[in-house]
Amino acid sequence: MSIDSIRSALTTALTNKRVTRDEIRTIVKAAQDGGSIDAAEKAELAAILSTHGSKFTVAAKSEFTRLMGSQITPPVVTPPVATGPEKVTIEATRQPWTTTYWPMAGSGNDVGSASSNLWAKGGALEKFDALLKSKGQAEGARNFELKPSLNWLINKESGHYIPNSSLSETDAERTTGVDFNNNGKIDADVKWDFIDSKGQFGKDGKTDGSMSVGWWGSCDKVARAGILFEEPRKDVTLNGVTFTTQDIKGLLTVLADSQGGGSDFVGDRYDANPDTIALKNGQQLRGTVLGDNVKFDNTNRRQQDWQINSNSLPDEVKVRLMDGTEKTYKKSELSFVAREDKRDSPVLMHETISEWLKSGRPAVMDKDSGDHVWNYNFYKAEDTLYKNGLKPSWASDEMLKNGHTGPAGDGKIVWVERNVSLGGGGGTERYRYWLEEKNGKFVNGGWDPSSPSPDFLWRPQTDAMFTGKNDRNPFVDPRLVKEIYEASIR
Repeated sequence: MSIDSIRSALTTALTNKRVTRDEIRTIVKAAQDGGSIDAAEKAELAAILSTHGSKFTVAAKSEFTRLMGSQITPPVVTPPVATGPEKVTIEATRQPWTTTYWPMAGSGNDVGSASSNLWAKGGALEKFDALLKSKGQAEGARNFELKPSLNWLINKESGHYIPNSSLSETDAERTTGVDFNNNGKIDADVKWDFIDSKGQFGKDGKTDGSMSVGWWGSCDKVARAGILFEEPRKDVTLNGVTFTTQDIKGLLTVLADSQGGGSDFVGDRYDANPDTIALKNGQQLRGTVLGDNVKFDNTNRRQQDWQINSNSLPDEVKVRLMDGTEKTYKKSELSFVAREDKRDSPVLMHETISEWLKSGRPAVMDKDSGDHVWNYNFYKAEDTLYKNGLKPSWASDEMLKNGHTGPAGDGKIVWVERNVSLGGGGGTERYRYWLEEKNGKFVNGGWDPSSPSPDFLWRPQTDAMFTGKNDRNPFVDPRLVKEIYEASIR
């Protein structure tokens, strides 16, 4: 019964959450109630020393050693062996291809470059027209492409051509190609208000705005084509018309949106929308909140990709409105202030990239959340996962306060470094973030402030069937493109 006596004495000793010298004497005496201390009793005393030794007073430790001597050896505590981060690679079954983003903008004329502009003289669509003519079919592929892309500004049918990479309100017709004054021709030095004070499409009552559109093109369609189709390998001559591999990539780019069904789309695209200032009188204004006294973070209410501050507004909020004027509003006048968030949930991005790559097919991302959109195929993710208390050099506890759904809770934290390989020589994009895991699921996460984050992800839902209409350019027949394409990959 001495084991029970030892445990009873220990329970009494721990009442005050510390073990004194007299209590050690009582415990050891309980072990000796049968005379000598046998092996089981020594094991029990050793367990007490191992488990509760930190609660022994200095005098208690000394007394335990005096009474037991070398009969019980203090346990050797072996520190856990530090292990490195976990490495995980997820890869699609094939790499996608890419090509130029086929810019819409020219250099002041519609000649262009056959290898870079779909509407160019001698390019893919002019050759396709020649093929259509040889087959007795109606031409029009290049002319459709040459309709001004910005015709929508005057509610006319739009194509995919812009004369100049820099739009100017002081020379509106020549830089946009749009017949604003509706006289049937493109005139020089026509002034037209179509750009607002933030440099976006709109009106501000002035005609001194400009906008760069050199980045406009078909990068999303190139990315889709690189997933749906094999890369063309050789030139093809059909009915006396020769299509280079670059021409064929151009035709597949024009065709891509009509193939592969719909798109799976994840994330909220950042559109560089102006801030919203809602007044208590019901008026809602657009502009830019000036200064840094209005906090937009994940403690605010979230609606899609908007952060809404209604509870922690400062005494005054200064705003530059869309017409360029600046106004100051008192807190008592404001209902809320909202700002578009550039970052999506790291949990959503982490899990979607992993899931899609595991399916074997490449997918597409806008690799960062800047104002411009650059669609890149991606086919591999290489993760370095820091678990069980391990941290990379960039990690800080401060980051855990600003998760996508609020501060981190009591779950396990995983710090992630993810390298995503982009197709067509796009290199690698590196993302850093943390994830919070509970019950085997990621429930929250946050970005390293110095890391980029993907703006959105998408992929075609099915394979290409070369059927149906081609709304991108109705003169480019999918069945005829298929004939050229299959000859190129044989």
